[in-house]
Amino acid sequence: MIPLLLVGLAACALGLRGCCAVPASAQAEGPRAQQSPCVYEFPIFNTFAILKAWVPEKQADDAAKEVTTILRELHHRINLFDPESELAALNRTASAEPFRCSDELWALLQECRRAWRETDGAFDVSVGPLMRLWGHHRKRETLPSAAEITEALGLIGLQQVTFDDAKHTVRFPKPGMYLDFGGIAKGYALQLVVDVLRDRGITPALVDLGGNVAGRGVPPGRDAFVIGVRDPFATDELLGTLEVRDRAVATSGNYERQIVIQGRTIQHIVDPRTGHPVSRFAGVTIITPRPVNSDIYSTAVFVAGDGLAKKLTTRDPDTGIVIVRKGAKGPDVQTYGRVRIDR
Repeated sequence: MIPLLLVGLAACALGLRGCCAVPASAQAEGPRAQQSPCVYEFPIFNTFAILKAWVPEKQADDAAKEVTTILRELHHRINLFDPESELAALNRTASAEPFRCSDELWALLQECRRAWRETDGAFDVSVGPLMRLWGHHRKRETLPSAAEITEALGLIGLQQVTFDDAKHTVRFPKPGMYLDFGGIAKGYALQLVVDVLRDRGITPALVDLGGNVAGRGVPPGRDAFVIGVRDPFATDELLGTLEVRDRAVATSGNYERQIVIQGRTIQHIVDPRTGHPVSRFAGVTIITPRPVNSDIYSTAVFVAGDGLAKKLTTRDPDTGIVIVRKGAKGPDVQTYGRVRIDR
């Protein structure tokens, strides 16, 4: 995912425990001091999550502790590159025998199965062999051949995987298949955080999980959280801003996380249906009520294009999609569904 910018809401100095800062102006105004957020920062997925909560400190502290525990456990459970993770064990053994999943991993897999169905296979967590083939999981010096791509495609497709809903087991039909949650991990983590905040009655609140952002309620004195979307052609500038109320935002783009093989720039999003990296758009931004869908849809629309954008926003009227292409005189912006980008 591409980092989004939080506009107009500055953070204080951050630590694992966080802080509840009171600006001088608020101190002078007395009762307005409660309008300053408690702010927390914690590491997750090789980035940092930031939680801001406009609630009493004790309430915010308790939520932050629960969030930290949940995210730490999720990271250890689904880390593709940690041989001790549950995902690594699944990938290592599921071609030989059914792998029994924990309740937590099974819940994530249900989101992945739903995403695959809703996006007509454009989002597919069985894409792992293609990510490796194109040098995203291990370095390579030469471009893959057509034969290698065809061979890898034989290992892709969630329809090949056997899911036993009664026993919560996963079985791969052939060796070499493996799951990669890179396209859903942050969105799913953000969903878990928002669920904690909802269950604890914490609002307003804002969560930024390495560029995947969700807002609950609205900040004091404002009509909405304002989220800036980077210009994919000038990444130190804004393309525009979005107003967020009880929704989540995520962006997929082709201007970060690139690698170069034999002089060719390889994008980090690979189409699981064709086996090739995708570069049809400069960026796709999703704004939607469910945080996990913001991650899923941004990747899937980047892969499948405008047709899927129309389908998703027709089925879910509360979802908005912003697609950015390179135009003759700058960014060409197309929107679908419930979204307005202020430029």
